[in-house]
Amino acid sequence: MANIWNSWNRDHYLGLHPWTWIQFESAELPGPFPFFGGVDPEVVASLQEAHHLMQSAIDTAISDVFAHRGPLDDPDRRRRLEDAYAELVQSRPHLRAHIRCGRRPDGTFQWEFPLEPGKSAKMTYVGLRGFNAATQQVFPLRFNDAPAPALGKFLGLLDGTHTVAELQSAAEKSGPGNTGDLTRLLENLKAYDCLGVAPRSSIRSRWLAPTQDRDVIHLGHAALLYRQQDQFFLFDPWLMPWFAEMPIPSLWGSLHPRPAAIFLTHDHDDHVDPRTLLTMPKDIPVIVPSRKNRRKLYYDYPALLSELGFARVIELAHGETFPFEGGCVASVPFFGEDPCDIEMPRNCYLIADRGRNTLVHVDSGPTNAGRSALTEGVIDDLVKRYGPIATIFASQQQLQEVRTFAVHACLSPPGQWLEVGEDGFLTNSYLAQLATSAKARLFVSYATGGADWYPDHLSFMFSRRNPSRTALLTAHWERPEALKDKLAPVGCGYHYSRALDILRATPDGGTTVVSAGEQLFPLTLYRLDHGDPPFLKR
Repeated sequence: MANIWNSWNRDHYLGLHPWTWIQFESAELPGPFPFFGGVDPEVVASLQEAHHLMQSAIDTAISDVFAHRGPLDDPDRRRRLEDAYAELVQSRPHLRAHIRCGRRPDGTFQWEFPLEPGKSAKMTYVGLRGFNAATQQVFPLRFNDAPAPALGKFLGLLDGTHTVAELQSAAEKSGPGNTGDLTRLLENLKAYDCLGVAPRSSIRSRWLAPTQDRDVIHLGHAALLYRQQDQFFLFDPWLMPWFAEMPIPSLWGSLHPRPAAIFLTHDHDDHVDPRTLLTMPKDIPVIVPSRKNRRKLYYDYPALLSELGFARVIELAHGETFPFEGGCVASVPFFGEDPCDIEMPRNCYLIADRGRNTLVHVDSGPTNAGRSALTEGVIDDLVKRYGPIATIFASQQQLQEVRTFAVHACLSPPGQWLEVGEDGFLTNSYLAQLATSAKARLFVSYATGGADWYPDHLSFMFSRRNPSRTALLTAHWERPEALKDKLAPVGCGYHYSRALDILRATPDGGTTVVSAGEQLFPLTLYRLDHGDPPFLKR
């Protein structure tokens, strides 16, 4: 077979097309909660099985309420649910081995499972699957000798900023036994038309041109890009390949500038997305919530990120900072979006940059018990330490759900499964108080979509394509735009953000909004170095 590296000019830049993507595959089934830590995965499997086996009975109990056969506030429902759960567990020895439950003599209900702080549901990847949305092709590739981190590191180099010669050198220096798998990967990517080559790499300069120092660029949903002098910090990247969800170009892979650091706030899939992270350069630091802040359970970010190929994972505990020239990013406690009170370690982030402060508040809000950044004095402390917070980025979702339908329901006491829990319940009153305490000049509503390339079937995502669906989901919510009237008396503005909005500092300490939708439109970015996509030339 001809040498794959001779297929291109060695001085040209090679990268993945934005309509292609790679996903790793594991040898074993991932279990209910991959990378979930603090408990043996076998115990979690038993808890999940017990919840699954109870679900039909729970559905019937809910149906009885809607059929008016049972009251909404039935005082005996909890006891019946607990007793049915205990009966189920006692009837199955493999569940009984992991779950201790039953009615005590005093009438209270015992429900326990063993914790193991050092254990997590780690995964080992043994292969990958490549996708080309333009040609509608999929190809598998099983690793022979190279471990997943070596493949992940190499994939992070295919961002269009490295020449063919540089990539060949990286493959040859990747370690004993890795070169063969990396070469096979490249051969498959070429065979399935996943690679683009260009004589130049101008994406970074294109992003620098319309943006300014201390700008925040909204990339869609909860993804934010902060320009710090001539470098960029990336927060919660959940980005979409072209045509993966919707038939339009989107920001993906080589179309955004290389970040100097990535910050992840919490463990939900729309904030920690392995598919997006796999496209990133692996030599940059990734800042994540720290296990120091755990109560019992946690998400094992280091295990996930090291398997993807990242070498620098920094666990930032609440109050700790990631310093940079002229300031820092501080870890701030994240509350709520936790219907079952699991209390996993999570972070918000404050960007303190040469006297200007920006709060990435994300989905944080009051817990079921009413604790929040306001009641715990977190915002007051930030203002005392760093000064007023010019801009707040926060979700306006108002989600409550029956706990049995929550992702982590099986890890919560079964007697609570038919109770309602918050899943990010951010009322206008709470957000107005948040902005007031922060002395904010602008509240930016985000993290509920904000771009037409995202999927529109999720309960927290809203699209202009389907207003009737939005009306159904939000029929009993406070109107998000009504927050504007609550903010006005304290001198704080309101903006509902769309992808490629730029939030820019003004000389008086405020924030203005400009759009980079034309300069940074995904198709425009692609055409800079590649011209029209091949499927537009046919």
